[in-house]
Amino acid sequence: MTRTEESTAREEALDSAQGWVLVALGVCMLTTIWGTLFTFTVYASRLSTAFGLSGLQVSSVFSITTAVFLISGGVFGVVAARFPLRPVVVAAGVGLATVAAGFQIVDSYVGVLAVFALLGMTAGTAFIVVVSLIPQWFDAYEGSAMGITLTGNGLGVLTFPFVWLWLFDRVDFRVAFAAVTGTAALVVLVSSLVYRRPPGESIDAPDVDFKWLRWRVGDTRFLVATVGYALLWAWYYVLSSQIVDILTANGIDAAVAAGAFGIVGGVSIVARVGGGFIGDHVGQRDVFAACVILAAACVVVLPAIGSRLSLYVVLVGFGIGNGTLAALWSPIVLGRFGTENATATVGLLNTAIAGSAFLAPLAVSALRRITGSYTAPLVSLSVITVVGVALFYWGTASEHSVGI
Repeated sequence: MTRTEESTAREEALDSAQGWVLVALGVCMLTTIWGTLFTFTVYASRLSTAFGLSGLQVSSVFSITTAVFLISGGVFGVVAARFPLRPVVVAAGVGLATVAAGFQIVDSYVGVLAVFALLGMTAGTAFIVVVSLIPQWFDAYEGSAMGITLTGNGLGVLTFPFVWLWLFDRVDFRVAFAAVTGTAALVVLVSSLVYRRPPGESIDAPDVDFKWLRWRVGDTRFLVATVGYALLWAWYYVLSSQIVDILTANGIDAAVAAGAFGIVGGVSIVARVGGGFIGDHVGQRDVFAACVILAAACVVVLPAIGSRLSLYVVLVGFGIGNGTLAALWSPIVLGRFGTENATATVGLLNTAIAGSAFLAPLAVSALRRITGSYTAPLVSLSVITVVGVALFYWGTASEHSVGI
């Protein structure tokens, strides 16, 4: 196929029905991935009981898993143009199936860590494939396609707590985990049948090399924005792993607490669409900062929650913060640092979050053991989030802006 023919084929593929099929499968993949990984707080106690793990060991499992998830996804994002796509998706599906089988065999802390690390690696690879591929299939509807695809994150957090609880009433934890991860594997393997880059994509493939990496990481604004971005995600990973413990410590019923993060996911679905729309009219960075600071304020009051009404108000605040954060960070970053080699740029930021995803839950658990309550850890977490917002806001300001 000549270059002209490739270009024509690409134009015909953009905004086509096949692109929307990929969106639908992307929603399914993100729903199962987020539903498995980021509802960890729902099944953390059962993991502890099944394998005799301490609270700190359970927190470390979540921290290591999310760190591997982010690093593997980020590394793949940096070198995505060098890999054939379909075999990578197949490998991710096989990896998830291996997780489902391996979980039935392991019987120690080290074994659990190994299985969850593989889960993070395969899920992270599938995630970066979805978020980097969908924009390549769209032109006029790129924003709508990405918005719909990313609702899978919220749907996973919204629905899977109830899936877990339904399974726990019927089977033991090992079988329940195998059912969920096995379903995720099946979704990924089915998606591999049609997941591919659009025709002619090699024409515009990013040329990422060490010179480009040195140039990118040598940009002070980019480094500051990256550090800020990592910090302002810390609250989300703490709540993903510990919100049930935080709420039950306040006297909230365990069943209500188990569904709390699902409410955050449900609100975030609406916030992804609404936050993007408002950001386009008011200013993306301002809306982003305001909504993440709202989430930080909710973190501060979380230890004082003692009733369902106040809980629901706080959960709505978390949902607004999470949804707006997810919807706007990429347009802000690419608008400031350019869309050339966008997949690699996104991959670098995704890798940076690994630090906060790994350290934040561990730090909160350790500080809680020292202080005897969640108050000091969550106040500290809120301050860190605000600092992250300030750094990200300054780092993504235009070159001619003054201050933050």
